Amino acid sequence: MGKFLGTCVPALLILLTGCGTPDLPRKIRLPPVLNEASGLVIDGQRMIWHNDSGDGPYLYTTDLRGQLLGIDTLEARAVDYEDICADENGLIYVGDFGNNRGERTSATIYTYDPGSGRTDSIRYTYPGQDGGGRLRRGNYDCEAMVASDGYLHLFTKDILFGDRPFYIYHFRLPAHPGSYTAELVDSLYLPRRVITGATLDRDTRELFLVAYNYRTLLGFLPTGAASVITVSDYPGDRFFRGRLRRRNLAWAVPTQHEAVSIYGDEYLYIAAEATRIRRRAIARRVRR
Repeated sequence: MGKFLGTCVPALLILLTGCGTPDLPRKIRLPPVLNEASGLVIDGQRMIWHNDSGDGPYLYTTDLRGQLLGIDTLEARAVDYEDICADENGLIYVGDFGNNRGERTSATIYTYDPGSGRTDSIRYTYPGQDGGGRLRRGNYDCEAMVASDGYLHLFTKDILFGDRPFYIYHFRLPAHPGSYTAELVDSLYLPRRVITGATLDRDTRELFLVAYNYRTLLGFLPTGAASVITVSDYPGDRFFRGRLRRRNLAWAVPTQHEAVSIYGDEYLYIAAEATRIRRRAIARRVRR
């Protein structure tokens, strides 16, 4: 199990409801309430966001220029929201599965129906999860999720520091309320990168993953890099058995790229959290 990803290898699943490609800015500055934007779903001409840990159970709606239109409150807890996606019917899934310390013994994905406002829960554990810390097998961290054909697909996040194997694990869950043990599907060797966002084009069968790294040069100078990984030509839902292509997004300046989505037939929107230097979170439009 597992596949090497070398140098030859991109909150948001996009629902394409007839949206075109209007003359939009390449960079969107998000409102201050979204300075830790971590997940995104595009529904027509609306962007639906959530923040990282520390916020409440809120979904924020903006237009395609970043203007805040409204806030929805889920009937849910909010420990560490890390990604959001939507299925073929428009049902939204919010992943409360961040686990940086490896101390959680279970995780929850909330389902939200924008029409009725109803919230429900999918509770799950990973095989061997015991909350004993990130260095113990089974205590996975996760920041990326997509929905397809009645299942949710989760892509784990490794640890950037120390002597790590740098594997992404792909787990699968039924996309229905209930309690489950996540099913391990596959793994991928991804040196010096961690996965922080995912989106799936169900028409072209392309999976897009956002990855970044962070390190210090000379022991004190912070630096980073970010990439978009495109996965195509995979059998069934075995994404990591497909063709992989990596494209660099940024380098040198450490930035947390946390969300990715598709817009139309040509573009992705990729969001990055605010930093000390850049005081507002941004979303960039890039070609697929």
